[in-house]
Amino acid sequence: MKPYRCTLVIAVLFALAAGRPGAAQAGAPTDQLRSEIDQLYQSIQQPAGSPSSNGVSAEILDRMFDWPRMAQTVMGRHWPQRSAAERTEFTTLFAGIFRRAYVSRIHVVDGSKFQYLGDAIDGDRATVKTKILTRRGSTLDVDYAVRLADGQRWRVDDVKVDRVSLVDNYRTQFDTFLGRSSYEALTQKLRANAR
Repeated sequence: MKPYRCTLVIAVLFALAAGRPGAAQAGAPTDQLRSEIDQLYQSIQQPAGSPSSNGVSAEILDRMFDWPRMAQTVMGRHWPQRSAAERTEFTTLFAGIFRRAYVSRIHVVDGSKFQYLGDAIDGDRATVKTKILTRRGSTLDVDYAVRLADGQRWRVDDVKVDRVSLVDNYRTQFDTFLGRSSYEALTQKLRANAR
């Protein structure tokens, strides 16, 4: 009788675990991202102008995203030509632009219907698959490309919306701009947009 009872309890536990949305496929990258996005939604819902609405959002995004890696990727072939000081400044400017764009888009998403569909891990790289519902009722597939940056934290280095890479999009824009103008003109434009 006891072995039967033990087998029944284990079967029930497996059934309960499998019945939870995303539980069967969710790993460390999904769990970490879910926690950070939940914190981000909470900070954004604070009254405008409160310390939580801006400072905390920036802190969360800085934990989530690997800005130096993203900046290097979006600069592509132009990165090696930049000095250390220019790289630092560009990384700061790019992070500011991306933060503002990300937060402005998160307002159109229904946070209560954000679905985590699991992750696929390959060494120190992973893709966290999500599906979001906009306030207008449409759905978008959003995949976060993450990397285990320091052996402990998964950090986002690209976001794909309906299979379109945001990093590739920025790289194309910057490369086109630098093809017809100077790096100094680009940073001047980025500084102006940061105000």
